[in-house]
Amino acid sequence: MIRKIKVTDYPRLIEIWESAVLSTHDFLKEEDFLYYKEQLPVYFQYVILFGFEQEGILIGFMRIAEGNLEMLFITNNY
Repeated sequence: MIRKIKVTDYPRLIEIWESAVLSTHDFLKEEDFLYYKEQLPVYFQYVILFGFEQEGILIGFMRIAEGNLEMLFITNNY
């Protein structure tokens, strides 16, 4: 099920982001990774995000802007 993200989802979004980035962004320096991770809760406040739940568990999230998929993160477990 796709649904709009709530503020209470932010900790889970960070877990998903971390899992996805560690699996796919091997070019990212650790200091940059830590910087972006710290900034995520602030960034989330300014964008509309949607999440994907499977069996009641949030496993991914995305941002759509002007009809375009701008970001997509899915936990590495899926």
